[in-house]
Amino acid sequence: MVIYIVSDGKKGHLSQTRGLATALLERAVEKAPQIEHSCHEVDITGKSWLNKLFYKGRDLDLPRPHLILCAGHSTHLAALSLARHLRCLCMVCMKPSLPTGMFDLCIMPRHDLPTGATAAPGVFTTNGAINSIRPRADIPKTETLILIGGPSKSYKWEEETVITQLSTIARHNSTPMVLTTSRRTPADFARDVSAACPSIRVVPVEQTGPNWVAEHLAKAAQVWVSQDSVSMVYEALSSGAPVGIIEMPPKEGPHKPDASRIARGLNMLIEDGSVCRFTEWAKTHTLPRCEHELNEAGRTADYILKQFPKLLP
Repeated sequence: MVIYIVSDGKKGHLSQTRGLATALLERAVEKAPQIEHSCHEVDITGKSWLNKLFYKGRDLDLPRPHLILCAGHSTHLAALSLARHLRCLCMVCMKPSLPTGMFDLCIMPRHDLPTGATAAPGVFTTNGAINSIRPRADIPKTETLILIGGPSKSYKWEEETVITQLSTIARHNSTPMVLTTSRRTPADFARDVSAACPSIRVVPVEQTGPNWVAEHLAKAAQVWVSQDSVSMVYEALSSGAPVGIIEMPPKEGPHKPDASRIARGLNMLIEDGSVCRFTEWAKTHTLPRCEHELNEAGRTADYILKQFPKLLP
């Protein structure tokens, strides 16, 4: 199997397509080890919409693909044009801005569906965005990882509220704690949390490399994620660790959490017991482990190979 990833260069989009491509190739190697399998990234950053509309990949020197994956609205036209020219399947890892029927399969988070709606033909729903995180049973679980976001459309940033919760967690925690921030985290937070919670080692996002979060998720005995950072919640769950939610007050008005599709996805996780709010944890000081393994890349890959058996000879 040969896979192309049509990329806009954005980290979050690449995490989805790379995660799915890896899962597909692992299964392809198991089922057809005698065949060479590969994945290639096609960067369309900087191309005009007209170039994307008629993109045929003439600048590529790659084996012919069986499948093209894309994520990000700016990749849709180029991916569809390339797939039409090369006569291969084209799948999108998001709710597309074009009609879903233009793609062979649309893979989208269940929170992107209207409340109570079921997936239409040609749509496969996942629990959150696909990512490349996997459980690592071979690595000892030696730390508590804390992932902090910042102000968002749905939640207010109240530093004192966040630090109060972190102080309580630290008092009832028995493993070394490491915290990292995000690009949205206010500049003073790292200094303030270090002063208030000296037992927590703070590593600002500016001091982390591209694989820092994945490496620390692999050795996390438990993970705490601020309520605004829903994508990180799904990555934490994919690591197999118990996940707690550091709560943040909701905003009022048109962006209130109940109206937010992303917040709706988090509420689904809370309702089915996959994650635990700080206020619930505070009653027992125990994070329950999710009973259902979250491996959306693998589950999606299995579905694709079942629905499109010609991807493998």
